[in-house]
Amino acid sequence: MIRLGAMMAGASTVDALSASLLPITARHFTDSVWLIGVMVAANRVCGFLVQPYAAWKSDRLPGRRGALLRVAWPATLVSVGVLGALPMLVPAEYATTLAAVALLFLVNLALQVFLDICYGSGDPLYGDTFVAGEIGRANGVRMIASTLATFAMTCVFVPLADRHEFYPYLGAMVFVAVSWVVAKRYLRERAPAALPPRERYAPWRPLAELRDPQTRNVAIVASAVLVSHALTEMLHALFVTETLGLSMTALGWTMTGSLVLGLACAYPIGMLIDRCGARAVLAVGFVLLALVELAFVFWVKDIVTLTACLVGFKIAWVSVHLPVLPLLFHNTPPARRGSIFAAVQMTRAGVTSVATILTGFLATMVSSYRVCYFVAALVGVVGVIWAMRLSRVDRWPTPQPA
Repeated sequence: MIRLGAMMAGASTVDALSASLLPITARHFTDSVWLIGVMVAANRVCGFLVQPYAAWKSDRLPGRRGALLRVAWPATLVSVGVLGALPMLVPAEYATTLAAVALLFLVNLALQVFLDICYGSGDPLYGDTFVAGEIGRANGVRMIASTLATFAMTCVFVPLADRHEFYPYLGAMVFVAVSWVVAKRYLRERAPAALPPRERYAPWRPLAELRDPQTRNVAIVASAVLVSHALTEMLHALFVTETLGLSMTALGWTMTGSLVLGLACAYPIGMLIDRCGARAVLAVGFVLLALVELAFVFWVKDIVTLTACLVGFKIAWVSVHLPVLPLLFHNTPPARRGSIFAAVQMTRAGVTSVATILTGFLATMVSSYRVCYFVAALVGVVGVIWAMRLSRVDRWPTPQPA
């Protein structure tokens, strides 16, 4: 559990790096906010296209997930280093040229492609490695490792950017190097007796897995989890600073507090999933999530009520986030785990993109940031309904020993 959690934590540090430092690095090459926005949007598109392909492909390789991870992690390491060093490698007089901007786009795109290969092959690995009764705790350990790595990035390496902008990239490289070592030395897989047949990949081919009702329902609740998180965080900083009139310091402290709380409750909730079942924890989590989002709309007025709601949101979100992998890989055939993950990933990535765009337009029309929380509450209700529709019966019969 710890080794896989440490391996996937490297991906979290790159995500934190992209969220905090990528726009600053891009400023060395262009002043266009639109171009920087296109670059960030391209990262989301990679999540929609590359992760499903990596998951689908990892089902069919003789070396399975490890074959991709042992190539993708060092490629991610090199890409992070090149992206961080680019402002130093490109002379200042050429930084704003079309060639330099194109190079920045290509390096960032390569980084995101390799990172999404790590995600697309790493997530199905949890279904290969852990059985029912273990995967909840394993996912909790992964969340703890990722949170600690992200905390180290935001509290240690990102502030060092005041001395030199390359330090955060160096920090991410250290974590990615650890991921590479784990994948190379400690990753052991057992390939199924029969691999899926070799065939050409079509972008929409994994969606055929949604014909199974249980997979379709898991895709819906997984989409609800991702959408609720995206909508809550989308305009949260503006809600705190403009609507509530609080300082950036207050925003930082409340976000740090919620991060620590998520760290504390991840493993206990993982244990609940293993003992009580992912379906029950998911349903309770969505109920709490809907109530917390409504509290953001009608109750939050000051720092005290904001803190209380952020505490409730973090507990609720961990409660709906951790059950997804156990539900996704419960009794799935080893030869199809990657394809099933690809179908769910494509669904939730596409739904989240559409939901954030539409909610952004709605927030502009009503001139209120609270509408994001209201829509998230509705999403929570949808999550409760579909969580209750998840079958108690195994998707496929449990293989009996010979």
